[in-house]
Amino acid sequence: MRALVLVAAALLCLAPLLPPLAGALPAASDNAALVSQLAAEAGVPNTVSGVILHVRLFDTIGEVVVFTLASLGVGWMLRGERVQGPIRDLDDPVAIELCRLGATLATLVAVELALRGHMSPGGGFAAGVAGGTALGLGLLSGRGRQSEALHHRWRVPLLEKTAVLAFIAIALLSLLGLPLPEGTFGTTGSGGWIPPLNVLMALKVTLGSWSMLQLFVRYRGWP
Repeated sequence: MRALVLVAAALLCLAPLLPPLAGALPAASDNAALVSQLAAEAGVPNTVSGVILHVRLFDTIGEVVVFTLASLGVGWMLRGERVQGPIRDLDDPVAIELCRLGATLATLVAVELALRGHMSPGGGFAAGVAGGTALGLGLLSGRGRQSEALHHRWRVPLLEKTAVLAFIAIALLSLLGLPLPEGTFGTTGSGGWIPPLNVLMALKVTLGSWSMLQLFVRYRGWP
C-alpha cells in the first residue's frame, strides 16, 4: 500500500511535465509582459513579494493567522507535558563553533531578506525561516539556558502577538487604499507598504519559531 501511495504521489507531481499537459503550458517568453505588469503595479522588482503582499494580501493575512494558530497549538499541546529536565548543551567544541557560525550567517541572511526581500529573491516568510534557523542553531550551540531566560524576560509570545496585530493593521491600511510614498523603483524605500509588511512578517515568523523550538526543547528534548 505504501508503494502505491508513493507512485500515486510521484505521478501527481510529474503530471504537469507529461506531454499532454506540458504542451498546454504557456511559453516562458509569453509571461514577460505579465511579470512586467506585476512589477509595475506593486512597485517592487520581486514580483513574488508583489503578489503576496499586494495582489493577494488578504490571503496572506490568513496565512499569518494560521502560523499564529500553529504556534498557539504547540503551546496547548505541550501544556500538560512533564518537563524532561534541564537543557543539556552540546559539549563538542567543533560542533558548537559550527552551530554558532551557522547561526551568525542565518541571522545576517534573515536581516537581508527582511529589509531587501522586495528587491531580490526573499521576503518576510523566508527571512522568518532564516531567523528561526539561527535561533535553533543557537539552542544547539550551548545557549539553551540563555535562550530560555531571554524568551521569558522579553515575553516573546506577547511580542509575537503584537507583531501579528501590527501586520494585520498595516495590511488593512493597504487594503483600504491608503498609500505610502513608493519611492524610486528598485530602492530599499520603494514598494509602499510592502517593506514594513516584510519586516513584520519576518519578526512574527522568527518569534513564533523561537517559541515553538523553546517548548519542544523544554518538553521533548535533551533530558
